[in-house]
Amino acid sequence: MKDYLILKYLTGFLKEYIFIFLSTIIILFISSTKSFCAENVFTINNVKVKGTIDLNFSRDKYLNRAFLTSFEMLMNKILLSRDFTKINNTKLKQIKSLINSFQILEESYRKDEYKAKIKISYSYVKVKKFLSQKNISFSQPENISAVFFPVLFINDEIQNLNDNFFYKHWTEIEIKNELINFVLPLEDLEDISKIVEMKNRIEEIDVDSLVNKYDIKSYVFALMDYQNKKLNVHVKTNFNNNKISKNFLYEVENIDDELVLNSILKDLKFNITDLWKEENLVNLLSPLSINLKFQHSKLEDLDKLRSTLHKIIIIDEYTLEEFNINNSLFKIYYYGNPKKLRSELSKFGYMLMNNQGVWHLILNE
Repeated sequence: MKDYLILKYLTGFLKEYIFIFLSTIIILFISSTKSFCAENVFTINNVKVKGTIDLNFSRDKYLNRAFLTSFEMLMNKILLSRDFTKINNTKLKQIKSLINSFQILEESYRKDEYKAKIKISYSYVKVKKFLSQKNISFSQPENISAVFFPVLFINDEIQNLNDNFFYKHWTEIEIKNELINFVLPLEDLEDISKIVEMKNRIEEIDVDSLVNKYDIKSYVFALMDYQNKKLNVHVKTNFNNNKISKNFLYEVENIDDELVLNSILKDLKFNITDLWKEENLVNLLSPLSINLKFQHSKLEDLDKLRSTLHKIIIIDEYTLEEFNINNSLFKIYYYGNPKKLRSELSKFGYMLMNNQGVWHLILNE
């Protein structure tokens, strides 16, 4: 009996020792691979270049053009519009220094014309440092679908959707790296009457009741009122249950001038996209840290957490403060805010909870 108890004790001790040993290897692997993952985050696919093949033809010239184009595409994707001017004069040499790798996907020399399609990967660490030195924060928005509900009043008279310039041309006019798939509503007389009734009490309009029939939670409601050669646009957005209201004012001499209206439409698209980007802004100037306890029952739980932390880009680095066979305590350094960190973790099946001042990370079964 005594030998049995000793054997049972040694078996349990050995299991815990093996668990701790393997866990240590996993954590070491976390530290060694986190930066590698971050190095390959910002990738621009299918950058296309073409030109005439003549006596002055140079393949390098077109590669350089692709680098310049890809940098512009990347910055349009991750920066707010107001920050574009801060990187406009970036030289080719510096852009090249931010590139991690590139791959020529397709290339042809036909009928005296050169064509190429190139994939370019930027170094996350270098781009982050580049933007930080310029005091620029970047955004990591996902592509999202949203109902776009434009309402246009001209001299207090509401326009039918089919006569509404912004409704008719919204999806026709494109901006670079569009992140929002806009879904246009069908005209509904009941909706129109509600809007007319609430026109002067815009903040009280229940936009959810107008768009919930489209089975899309996110929306952009734009009430546009043209009077005295001014177009006042009141925008109400709901992106991922975060509601924002904002006003934009445009001087419009002639409301039938399509060139002017095209310009306004494009500007509105940029501003609305910025509102979505701001939801996903990574503030490089103020990194935060959090201590959290993770409860696990098997080695695979730690391995899954390693994989998750590896994928979340707002996490800058993390360390294992202490661990045993049941719990591990991590310290995570990240950019953004706890709400954003919670949201990112939830995408991978984790729940971040604060219990009496102690943060707990729970894996949803």
